[in-house]
Amino acid sequence: MNNQPLITVAICTYNRADYLADTLDALAPQASDPSLCEILVIDNNSTDSTGSVCKDFAGKHTGLEFRYFKEESQGLSFARNRAVHEAAADSILFIDDDVVPDQHFIEAAAGYIERYPDVMCAGGRIFVSFDEADPGWIPKQLMPMFGLHDLGSEVMQYPKSNFPRGGNMMIRREVFDTCGMFDTELGRKAGHLLGSEEKAFFAKVREEGYSLYYWPEMQLHHRIGAKRLTNSYLKRQSEGIGRSERIRVQSSVLSTAVKLLSECIKLFGSLILSLGYLIRGKKRAAALLIRFRIWVLAGFLKPQDPV
Repeated sequence: MNNQPLITVAICTYNRADYLADTLDALAPQASDPSLCEILVIDNNSTDSTGSVCKDFAGKHTGLEFRYFKEESQGLSFARNRAVHEAAADSILFIDDDVVPDQHFIEAAAGYIERYPDVMCAGGRIFVSFDEADPGWIPKQLMPMFGLHDLGSEVMQYPKSNFPRGGNMMIRREVFDTCGMFDTELGRKAGHLLGSEEKAFFAKVREEGYSLYYWPEMQLHHRIGAKRLTNSYLKRQSEGIGRSERIRVQSSVLSTAVKLLSECIKLFGSLILSLGYLIRGKKRAAALLIRFRIWVLAGFLKPQDPV
């Protein structure tokens, strides 16, 4: 590559070939200027047609800077760390493999990156798009579980209680050089719906004195298929959240105790919130709100078997 692009759009993927194809097709018309953007796909041992999708995409779009790598160490954090290693740009824009970027997504990201050269980490706006009709029974408090991340329409510094989400986050290489990489004990792995890797990473970033910013015009839509709305999947995902939080704080007895107390308080709060849904006749939403907190707590308390 002769010229360094401004942005590396990094997509880490595992067995979502159909979704990935749509994501790439949405990016293609935006990435026509090689000096602006490269697209980088890290395939984390997919067993579906992901490789063929990427080969076909590269063949159809020979004018784009597109590269594909296989990461054999299983886990999203391993794949993201590989993306950092392979990225040609200093600004790495991570997006998920099941999103549809807005029409001017890359243009908006490039504008922010050039306008705010001192911003080292930023998160974009994420809307939720259900493949089928909006189910209507999901409590608004749980929509972030499906990827919703909307802090409004103004550029702002993230409050201490919030941080960029992995489905749409820009991190400059300097941050990795200073703070290290994503924790490979955290993040999703085949068969395990773990998380918290972004939370742990941005905690380190803040400890090093970096500020986190929200860039609202850098926006995309996170797709949710019917499988992810089943009771079994929601339970696994919720337990994975609890388990991930336990792994994140397990090195400190005090932090573990504080987190356990926090989860108990959240469960009590959910009981109160569920009453509001019951009063409005939304029994399914009320039940999900309570079950979610019970599942998270169960995942936190479950003995930590090796993943």
